[in-house]
Amino acid sequence: MNLKINQNLSTKNTLLLLGDVNSSHLKKWVQALAVDFQVAVFSFNGPDEATLEDLRAVGVVWYCPEQNVKTNKFSYFLHFSRLRSAVQSFQPDIIHAHYASSYGFFGALLKKRPFIVSAWGSDVFEFPRKSFLHKHLLQFVFRRSTLLLSTSKIMAKEMNKYTNQKIEITPFGVCTARFKPEDVHPIQNKFIVGTVKSLEHVYGIDTLIHAFKDFHTQYPNSECHIYGRGSKAVEYLKLIESLGLSEFVFLKGYISNEMVPAALSTFDVFCALSRSESFGVAVLEASSCAVPVVASNIDGLQEVVDADKTGFLVNAMNQHEIVEKLMLLAKHTDQAKEMGAFGRAWVQAHFSWNKSVSIMKTHYDSILKIN
Repeated sequence: MNLKINQNLSTKNTLLLLGDVNSSHLKKWVQALAVDFQVAVFSFNGPDEATLEDLRAVGVVWYCPEQNVKTNKFSYFLHFSRLRSAVQSFQPDIIHAHYASSYGFFGALLKKRPFIVSAWGSDVFEFPRKSFLHKHLLQFVFRRSTLLLSTSKIMAKEMNKYTNQKIEITPFGVCTARFKPEDVHPIQNKFIVGTVKSLEHVYGIDTLIHAFKDFHTQYPNSECHIYGRGSKAVEYLKLIESLGLSEFVFLKGYISNEMVPAALSTFDVFCALSRSESFGVAVLEASSCAVPVVASNIDGLQEVVDADKTGFLVNAMNQHEIVEKLMLLAKHTDQAKEMGAFGRAWVQAHFSWNKSVSIMKTHYDSILKIN
């Protein structure tokens, strides 16, 4: 299905983004870039109602199926045929794939330039390790690209295992005008330890629950609020029950990105005890809301935490260290507030969304001048 919304003749350069149209990250890029570009999106999945409502006024051309369909080896042929038709119809000045291993592969097959690839994480850290073929497929995509982008230094380092090209860093920033402290009433005057992450093994929610048990023993006037959904929800609920924490640890379920600032503003500390992260947008959102953080000292999170200033980096395998930092923040509220305030200022200076968009537009302008 080619759903066209407000497609008018325009003097703007044309930009075709390849990616999941329902991704909140991609939608943010579409909304920001549509100010200066005529934007189209090619997606394997159709836009859901929320996406259509979010982007209807932006003036975007969609190249999507009528509904979400399960992608298999046969549907891939149909998808590629649809992509070629989209390129012929839209005549993009730039093609930009968001996700190297799937959308990037399709973009590479087009043999069109300029062609940009943004890596997102698993497409670089997991995909090429599956087999010899997967590795060479990623190398093929990188060879066909005009420009390679990464949200973090650690991911750029990983990408350079498969290419000699220079990787440009385009951090995925935070809208500090929206992610800001909100005036919320304290929850029964309790110290709230919280997180907003998918309920998956990689994000260490189980580590947080175990650490909170020890923390709660030492600081009973506390609760743990966990927002998100995922495949481990039932498992984590059973863990909470087995540890006798049902009255103190709450799986609050999924909330939309628009509701996250209000939730973050109820936290006294944000925990990100992930086992792996290519970049920590959730941590930056918490810092932007002036919430101090306790995060794993893994590479991706080291880039978004100014250690001992915006929060603490800990060894997530060391439960005692996690509890120690939580106790410090609970007992020294003035220091916690200072860390939160510094965190917001730090995000404004280094990771604002406007700055991220400016960096991306600069890359586009440079490519257009050359081509």
